[in-house]
Amino acid sequence: TTRFSIDAMLRRSATTTTRLWPTGLTRHARRNPLSTLGATPSLEDAPNDRRRPSAFEVALVSGGDDRSALSADLFRNKYNVSPWPLSASALFRGSCTCNPPTQRGYEAAERLFGELTSGSKTYAETTEAIRDRLAAAFELPEGTEVVLCPSGSDAEYIPVAIAAALGAQRIGTVVSQHREIGAGSAPAAGLEYFSTSTPLGGNGSAVTVGALVGGTTQQVERISLPARDADGGALSEDAATQMRQDWLDAFFFEGGSEKSSSSSSSSMAIVHTVFGGKTGLQDAAPPKTSATTLGVVDACQGRFTNSELRAWLEDAENLVLITGSKFYRGPPFSGAVLVPKRIAEALKRQNGAPALVGHLSEFLCPDDLPEALASWRAALPPSNSNLGLALRWEAALAEIEHAAPYSSATADAWAATVVEAARPFASTLQVFETHRCIVSLKLRASETAPFFSPSDLRKIYEWMTLDVSAAFDAYELISSSDDDDDVRQAASTLCSIGQPVEVATDVGVLRLALGADSFDDVAKRPEVAGREDRLLLTKLDLLAANFERLQDAAAQGGVLVPPAE
Repeated sequence: TTRFSIDAMLRRSATTTTRLWPTGLTRHARRNPLSTLGATPSLEDAPNDRRRPSAFEVALVSGGDDRSALSADLFRNKYNVSPWPLSASALFRGSCTCNPPTQRGYEAAERLFGELTSGSKTYAETTEAIRDRLAAAFELPEGTEVVLCPSGSDAEYIPVAIAAALGAQRIGTVVSQHREIGAGSAPAAGLEYFSTSTPLGGNGSAVTVGALVGGTTQQVERISLPARDADGGALSEDAATQMRQDWLDAFFFEGGSEKSSSSSSSSMAIVHTVFGGKTGLQDAAPPKTSATTLGVVDACQGRFTNSELRAWLEDAENLVLITGSKFYRGPPFSGAVLVPKRIAEALKRQNGAPALVGHLSEFLCPDDLPEALASWRAALPPSNSNLGLALRWEAALAEIEHAAPYSSATADAWAATVVEAARPFASTLQVFETHRCIVSLKLRASETAPFFSPSDLRKIYEWMTLDVSAAFDAYELISSSDDDDDVRQAASTLCSIGQPVEVATDVGVLRLALGADSFDDVAKRPEVAGREDRLLLTKLDLLAANFERLQDAAAQGGVLVPPAE
């Protein structure tokens, strides 16, 4: 029956080092993400000409970790994203990294904010509705239970708790696609803190990254397996499967001899498969959950069909981790764990919750858990609630319920059109891989130049979000002829794409990724999506070909500046 007051919500806001207020932010010591561009506004006071977060927007970023913290000067998080929609003229192909809210999602979440803060709706009612709507949208098999989590990384704590609840005393976990999944996923799979703050810990409650959560004594034996070889090529299915099996053999056997029956019967291995990492790579089909292995499908990118989801839950009986904050275009971050019927029923039969659940009180609220997990709910502080999480799922659901159903054929067709559109820019852009609706690109200044490193690609990633036309005018790189109209438009258009991924040592890619809204455009208005993609590629080509000059402009300052909002 939790009700929210704005003042109380603001006092409890958990966005790491920054305390948020409706009128702005206090000093935030995090590095200004645009400082490499020569834009160095004071961190002491926010500029008066900048839009400041409203009470609703403060709530939208609350209940997260340091990834959600906003800088006090630009009101952006570490991914250069603010808690309000982009302007209508901006282009977005960055759902694989981090989303600003869509207009539809923003309005839906704002309505819910009013209902929750006025007391006309409770947190319990809201979370139950979110579970019901997710079940309907994804056509979940009957008996599937839904656990809400602050993010996909935080969702990794739940499989360990389930393994403990099922009687495992010794737990191991195999995490696949190292570097292709979120940096916090592997530590969380090992019950470690991955951020200096926690969603429900409040401001000033810094924790130690790498320490075990909540003071738990539960140990997890963990290994992270790579997604690629040393040259950046994706590992073959056979190689990846063999690496996983070798670790499982070592976990369950010692020196070729099976562990004692008592040890073996109380051991459980959590086996992850990733369905679409940062570049869209997919692991082989997940192993079926058994008495000694608990399968987990990391589908946090969200680029799957309902039939694929059903197979993971019913055929393989795997837990499935999902988020609303990647493909589905919800603001950062929101997560959920889908629990198959047989596992959910086994959990219901338990007399109490494992001790570990109580140690997760910095992440979970009783109402984030379904009624079926009554003993788990009872192990958490009854006052726990996460307004920001509810708002972010509301924003994501607005797009999930509106957009065209995900289709592999539509995704593949879009990727093919982007590959074709990139051909005229072959001297600067090279398609590295395409997976579903993520296209990864390597960039260089010219056909004979080396490809840019991840650190250089990060500069281009940031420059894409700016109007760089002033810099090009200063160097007289764009003429006033009609032939350069598209180039000028590209230079001035604000574009958000996927941040760099290091696929091999000092080898990186930038990514173009559809979200639910742009996927809907591809399905219903392909000519609009095609124009936008060509504009994005034009700007990438422009920035790559003139990289050195842009660095000079950044060093001089005042030429590359963030847009006034």
